[in-house]
Amino acid sequence: MNVKPDNDEYFEQDEDERESAGRRKSLIALAVLAVLVIAGLILVDRLRSVSALQDCLMTRATNCAEIDPPTP
Repeated sequence: MNVKPDNDEYFEQDEDERESAGRRKSLIALAVLAVLVIAGLILVDRLRSVSALQDCLMTRATNCAEIDPPTP
């Protein structure tokens, strides 16, 4: 004997699955956006340091290299 469940159960399940998939897509998009923001900040920092070095070199200075203090 085959008993078919109500159609409402199928619609609820599909809606729940759609909500779950939507949340998953949102989390993936948020993760991708976070990675892009972090990569952009790293790129800006590197470009700033290169720009400072170039500015120093254009003044024809001879001591443009960063000197790291010795560690004890």
